[in-house]
Amino acid sequence: MDATCFNRKLDAHIAQRVTKMPNLVMISQNYNSTGDAPILARRNYVEVVTRKPKKGKDARPEQRLCDHLKPAIHADGMEKGRLVKICANLDCKVHFGNRQKEEEQRLQFKTEKKAANRKMKQTISFRHRLMADVLKRVKPQFGTEQMRMVACFALRSLPHELTCRLAKRHGLQNPKDPRDYQMAEKARTLYKKADAAGLAVLIFEAMLLGSAERTTESKDDDPLSIAAALFKIDTKALRTSVAKEEQEKARKKAKKTAANEKPKPTGKLGRK
Repeated sequence: MDATCFNRKLDAHIAQRVTKMPNLVMISQNYNSTGDAPILARRNYVEVVTRKPKKGKDARPEQRLCDHLKPAIHADGMEKGRLVKICANLDCKVHFGNRQKEEEQRLQFKTEKKAANRKMKQTISFRHRLMADVLKRVKPQFGTEQMRMVACFALRSLPHELTCRLAKRHGLQNPKDPRDYQMAEKARTLYKKADAAGLAVLIFEAMLLGSAERTTESKDDDPLSIAAALFKIDTKALRTSVAKEEQEKARKKAKKTAANEKPKPTGKLGRK
């Protein structure tokens, strides 16, 4: 008997078994089964290989019984046509306990990561607001042309990434390309038309722009924290204000999302 003929007989045997046993589950040895046939993938069941339940920590899941066991038949592989008992209930603590723990750990990690990202985003927003408050209090000390020279040097020394951020802060960003070279070059020439007060602000902005995005620096080595202390800015009050604004944004976003997900009422169609 050749392999093709043997497989045909096995398929007929499986079909006959399924007809006689409506509750019989067809299972596969492939972990990611695809296709139209209702065949259960390997990752979605545990085959129980014992008739007597074993207890204790040393007992493997396949050696333990539960209340969810069903008859099944292998639909492919070396075991094709063999009848077995399986548990396919993913909520079963006996056979899928480890998977449930992994899923809980995954969800916990996802929640913690989301909270960390939200906290980091809020911190960055606070630091940008702090920088804006610092810049409002900067006063020119040099003559205008001396300030222009310092501002020119400061802007020309910025890396492209920070120059793009500077362009965005001054409304020069290309919406189609945030890293547009031409917009960055325009930002580097902001010193040309600025007055003395504007030049002083540009110099401080160039110095503080990089630290505004960092959230892990020590206050002793953080230029933005040093500048805030120099200009006597109430960082606690500012942080509280930023936190409230972020919470309000999150609330509005959640409300908008809920409104979009709400099913729209459908009217009855008919002819009078």
